[in-house]
Amino acid sequence: MKKEQRRNLGEKIAQGILLIVLITLTIFMMSDVKKIQGNARVINYAGIIRGATQREIKLEISGNENDVLIKYLDDIFYGLTNGGGKYQLTTLNDQHYQKKLTELHTSWLSLKDEISLVREKGYQQTNIIKMSEEYFYLADETVTAAEDYSQKCATRLDQIEKALIFVIALVILMMIKESVSAVVLMKKNRELNKKAYIDLHTGLPNRSRVEELIAHYDHFDEPTAIIVFDLNDLKVVNDSLGHLAGDTLIMNFAHIIRTSIPEKYFVGRYGGDEFIALLNDVTQQDVEDIILQVQNEARCYNEFSKQIFIDFAFGYALSTHSRETNLKLLLNQADKNMYECKARMKAKKKSH
Repeated sequence: MKKEQRRNLGEKIAQGILLIVLITLTIFMMSDVKKIQGNARVINYAGIIRGATQREIKLEISGNENDVLIKYLDDIFYGLTNGGGKYQLTTLNDQHYQKKLTELHTSWLSLKDEISLVREKGYQQTNIIKMSEEYFYLADETVTAAEDYSQKCATRLDQIEKALIFVIALVILMMIKESVSAVVLMKKNRELNKKAYIDLHTGLPNRSRVEELIAHYDHFDEPTAIIVFDLNDLKVVNDSLGHLAGDTLIMNFAHIIRTSIPEKYFVGRYGGDEFIALLNDVTQQDVEDIILQVQNEARCYNEFSKQIFIDFAFGYALSTHSRETNLKLLLNQADKNMYECKARMKAKKKSH
């Protein structure tokens, strides 16, 4: 059982890790997609300043001053250099690109000074042609640097997508494995059900099944409790109302116990009017809450029943109360506590 628990725990941890990796990769992928979209705008506007600057130079040479175009280029440079701006551009986190952009911006500032000279003296008295050629090559290198960085981001995105596909495949395989395990478990359960001894009257496992469980359950990996329930006055009901009424009482009490106790816990019929619940991974408070739930359900039943009333004694024992206990000793202690409860109930009735 411990090995199975460790294996199940390992699988749960692996599933958790895969989920974290899946979420992380998805976040990275979304970030890179957004980054590539921003890169595309940067490349586009870097290309614009390459062509628009050449147009501005031609206009200035021909004597057509265009301050609006200069302002347009300044706005683009601001966005490329600082991010945001009028055109909501992004800054690329690449040293080579930033170096080229800085050189290009410096060249642009020099060009603007030269444009002022052109307007004062005419282009023949300036180096505007040569400077514009140098500027064009710098702009070309800046665009290339932006494209190279964008390609790196695209390659990274491709790697993330492949990793994401791999992780998703692992998740799917684990889901398939769990599904197969569930089918195998269902098959085993069906086989066990065929072997199990069922009390036909109540639909619960009978004494033989309870004893089989006790025989194989010889250790405690987690806090375990046994509750013993015993119907009071069953003989009185049989004698006064008949055995059919007694059988109805047993059947209704079995139904109350089974529906009051969570399905994950074992509930069986141990004798004619005695029932057992085996609870795993519980505290004393959990046990007492379950008993209270059974009592409340019995009380509700009695409020609507006109002839047959449910009255029962109970006793329980918890493995944490003794380090050396086993299921048989636990059952004996619970049975002893149940008889003490029954004796108290009888004494209380006599006193009244």
